[in-house]
Amino acid sequence: MKGQSFYKGSFILMTMVAVTKVMGLFYKLMLTNLLGGTGMACFQSVYAVFTPVYAIAIGGIPSAVAIMTAENFALERYKNARKIRRTALAFFTLTGAVAALITALCSGVISKSLSGSANLSPGLIAAAPTVLFCCVISVYRGYSEGLCDMIPTAVSETIEAFFKLLLGLAFAYITYKKTKGLYDTPTALSLTAAASILGVSMSSLFACIYLALRLRIKGDGITKRQLEKDRCTDSRRHIIRELTGYAFPIAMTAAISTLINTVDLLTVPAMLGHLQGRGLLDISPLGGSGIEAQDIPEFIYGSFTALALTVTGIIPGFTAMLGKPALPKVSKARACGDKAELRKGLDDIFLLSSLIAFPASFGMTVFSREVLQFLFPARVYETAVSADAFAVLCAGLSAGCMLPPVFALLQAVGRPKSCVRIMLVSCLVKLMGNLTFMLIPGLGVTGAALSLVAADMTALLIALILLKKSCGSLPDVRKCILSPAFAAMLCAAGARLCYDRLFTGILTKNSRACLLISILSGSIIYIFSLYLLNIMPKRVLFQGKLKKIAKRA
Repeated sequence: MKGQSFYKGSFILMTMVAVTKVMGLFYKLMLTNLLGGTGMACFQSVYAVFTPVYAIAIGGIPSAVAIMTAENFALERYKNARKIRRTALAFFTLTGAVAALITALCSGVISKSLSGSANLSPGLIAAAPTVLFCCVISVYRGYSEGLCDMIPTAVSETIEAFFKLLLGLAFAYITYKKTKGLYDTPTALSLTAAASILGVSMSSLFACIYLALRLRIKGDGITKRQLEKDRCTDSRRHIIRELTGYAFPIAMTAAISTLINTVDLLTVPAMLGHLQGRGLLDISPLGGSGIEAQDIPEFIYGSFTALALTVTGIIPGFTAMLGKPALPKVSKARACGDKAELRKGLDDIFLLSSLIAFPASFGMTVFSREVLQFLFPARVYETAVSADAFAVLCAGLSAGCMLPPVFALLQAVGRPKSCVRIMLVSCLVKLMGNLTFMLIPGLGVTGAALSLVAADMTALLIALILLKKSCGSLPDVRKCILSPAFAAMLCAAGARLCYDRLFTGILTKNSRACLLISILSGSIIYIFSLYLLNIMPKRVLFQGKLKKIAKRA
């Protein structure tokens, strides 16, 4: 079976991410309008408990199945590849069912220990089936990704996002109308949040059904002749041992990455309160806001997480998708001992990651305050206290964007445990950075942003050293790093110059229009810079078209 190329697979997945992000944003906005602050607190609390369970149970399944499938296809062990899929499906369905059952049975205890009431219990019960459905989904997605076919992943993610939006909101609105007069407000809101979460679980079921039906109808492209050639298969015990050997470290990496948010939760508000008590916290941007003195640390921390961290977290979501099409390519090259193909895979993923990361990083750095004002026009004080921290995060965004695909490469070359150790070091750097940088006079919450950038850069540096040891070399630095960075600098400088000219001349009263026109002009400069630097040659951009023309001729 011939799958998509790296570039085509990446384009499919990034298009999917853009579509699902829009639907997810609309879902959150509509649900927030319905539930308000109290209801959304319940909704977010459920997912704060559920996310680590989800990450541990599911995080490593797609990558593990994809790596093993790709390696077996490269070695022409087609029958064994199918056995891997069947074994993974049976094993992870069982583990998913157990995790879902434990989550549902312990929901009451968890709710009372965290909130002192049973308000979280309905939401945890509603979320529990998601673990089971997503375990099954992850096996199907990993198998198709191992075949270099990204369409099942993209379509199933879109189906999941669509039904999450449709059923999540429908169930929430119906439940809210039914419970509003029957129960007290906190209970009604917790039931409404649980109903919306049930809609999310149902969306996973629909995605699961699609993947099962697609494989049943279209198959995986393996012929009878190919199956006859592969008469020797591994034992189920060996396959399960190998699956868990890949999946567990990857899942632990995903779980540990959530600790960085926990580090901020435990240290940033406390450090801000300490600085305020000593008179070292700059609160001049909050003049006239009417916020009580004791609430200022929480307000600054909330603004930092809701605005700065949320916006800078969007771009790494795109580059993380690049690891999926790269994983089978690199795994196949490693299994076959093809160093040239391995080097090409490294070059491809680093180049495409750089083409996304650097313009996003440099562009948002020069427009840090304008971007926040554009996205949150009504949040004047929140923007004021988080703008400097946002600028620091944007300046170091390229490291955070490069980290997910580099981790995928480490997993593909057989070093998934290294990612766990790297993330533990990153969390330690983040903790020490918060305790150090935030005490520097004038920094405050910007110190937390600086420590996050330091943690990402440290993790990236260690990952690159280990990747070089495993592969024997790194990608072409000039082509994959320096040239895209230079083009991105021209893009950011041109866009900023355009904005300043427009804002002081033609469009003095319309900063939003100035920003949009400047982004467009910067994009044009970026594309021309890439063309002149020959970073993305015509044969890469138009190779599909050229092949079709050649066939017709």
